[in-house]
Amino acid sequence: MSLLKADPYVGNHCESTTLVNLLQQREIGLSESFVFGLAGGLSFIYWRTKQMPTPFLGGRIKPDTLSENLAKALNLRLSVHETSSAKRAREHLLAELDSGTVVGLKLDRYFLDYSTDDFRFAAHYVACVGYDDDRFALVETQPLGLQWASGESLATARNAGGPMSSRNRAFTLDLPKGGIPDLGEAARKGIRSAAENFLNPPISNFGYKGMHKVADLMPQWLDDLESPADSLSEICTIMEDAGTGGGLFRTMWAEFLAETADVTGTGEFKEVSDMYRQVSKTWTEVAGLVQEAGAVSSPEPLRDASALVHEAAGEEQRLMQRLLELSD
Repeated sequence: MSLLKADPYVGNHCESTTLVNLLQQREIGLSESFVFGLAGGLSFIYWRTKQMPTPFLGGRIKPDTLSENLAKALNLRLSVHETSSAKRAREHLLAELDSGTVVGLKLDRYFLDYSTDDFRFAAHYVACVGYDDDRFALVETQPLGLQWASGESLATARNAGGPMSSRNRAFTLDLPKGGIPDLGEAARKGIRSAAENFLNPPISNFGYKGMHKVADLMPQWLDDLESPADSLSEICTIMEDAGTGGGLFRTMWAEFLAETADVTGTGEFKEVSDMYRQVSKTWTEVAGLVQEAGAVSSPEPLRDASALVHEAAGEEQRLMQRLLELSD
C-alpha cells in the first residue's frame, strides 16, 4: 500500500528528496533543487575533532534545518514528533499512515535490512509512504528508490545514536489556509538567507572562511591522517557522491538559481547560475584530486586541490555577494 497517488520521487539528496515527496502529497509540485534553494540549503562546513579520524567537508546547512526552513518559506505547518520510546514511535507512525499521511523519518540506514552501507550515519532521511503488515515502504534516493524494511530493522534504525542523531524523529507537512506564498519572493528570501550565512560565518570553519581554512590544511593531509588512502577516498565520496548531486551541492544550487530566474523574470539569476555550474565543476575536480592523492600517496594532487579550493572560495564569495544584491 502506498499513500502517494503517483510514483515516488527519487532524487539526489535524502532530506530534500523526502521533502519533495511530502509536498507531492499536498499537491505542491516543486523540483528537488527548488526545494533545496527555498530552504537556503547551500553552505560550507569543515569540521574535525580529535575523535574524528577523517575531516568532514559539507556543502549544505545542518540536518533538520532544511525541513524547518522550507516550512517557513512556504507557510507550511511542520509537525515534528520525537520520543525515546520505540513503542511510541511506532504507534505514532502507524497512526499517521492510517490517517493517510506520508511521514518523513530520520534514521541510520546502516540498520535497515535492505542496506549495504558499511558506515554509520544517523542523519539520513526517508519518506515512509505506506506499510503492509510489519513491512514499511520507504522512499530512498538514487539508485535505491522505493524499498521495503521490516518493522524491527526500522525501529533499530530510527533509534540509533551518534553524531547528528535524533530519537525517532518523524515529521509531516500540512498546508494551512491561505495557500503558499509567492514563489519568486520565497526564492529571493532563500537566496538571501544562504548568502548572508555564507558571507558572515559565525566561526572560521564555515562559509568562504571555512573553504580557505581547509585549503590551507589540505597539503598536510597525507602526513596528518592515520589512514590517508581510506580517509581521502571517504572525503571524495562525501563531496561528490553522498547525496550532493555532484560538486558539493553546487549543481543543485545552480539549478535552483536557473528556476528562480524563470519564476522572477530576473535574468541575472541565470547568469549566476551559469557561474555556479562552473564552480560545481571545480569542486568535482577537487574531489578527484583528493581521491588521486590517496591512491598514489602523493602530496602533489593535494597541493593542486588546495589551489582550486582557494580559487573557489574567492569566486563563491563574489557570487554570494552578487546574489545578496539581487535578492533585495
